[in-house]
Amino acid sequence: MPLMTALIRRSPPPHSTRTDPYWGYEDAGIFFVLMSLTAAVFRFAARLRLWPILQLANPKPAIQCVIVLFLLLALYLVLKLRYRRAVVEPLGWVLPTLRYGVAAVLLGPILAVSVMLSIHSLRPVSPTPRIDFLVLALLLGPVLEESLLRGCILPVLARTFGSALAVGATAFLFALLHGPTSLAHWIWFTATGIAYGWLRVASHTTTTAFFMHASYNLTLFLLGVA
Repeated sequence: MPLMTALIRRSPPPHSTRTDPYWGYEDAGIFFVLMSLTAAVFRFAARLRLWPILQLANPKPAIQCVIVLFLLLALYLVLKLRYRRAVVEPLGWVLPTLRYGVAAVLLGPILAVSVMLSIHSLRPVSPTPRIDFLVLALLLGPVLEESLLRGCILPVLARTFGSALAVGATAFLFALLHGPTSLAHWIWFTATGIAYGWLRVASHTTTTAFFMHASYNLTLFLLGVA
């Protein structure tokens, strides 16, 4: 099925709830195809010497922002064009209760410190410029990752396999997308992914997962390891 034809589909009956997503696996697949095409465009540009090949693995912050914003827009349009329904709230971007909001902000730093103490292979890296960190690691990156993994994919998996497996599967995918280079990094990313997913399920919001993710990243940044 051509990509543009697949993007536009007749909407299902309006009976879905916050825990019963109106989208499915095909929608996630379309997004990953678009993400792969984006990566292919940059690789092709590098082959034509229109893009420095050394920046393929670590693009400049401005380019990273453009890529993240494009992928966020792609996720939004895949759901909006196919179903003609609201996107932001069904993805879980709603205000959490005070209890879960506070828990998210407190658990992020606790998890960050716990990971640092338990995984001895982590080493401090060169400091990240503050503005780049604030835009990417504290805002755009977590928004994209939580929208896709905990907002979009987790509810679909939970509908099919149950919440526990959905949390574990999205945590594994979260680790995979970060390209871990060692067992320690696999453990690190998987553990944080499980924590974000658990909070998403418990609070019924993606917002709490974002708060926890952002406060986790902030803690690592302040401690000089991110």
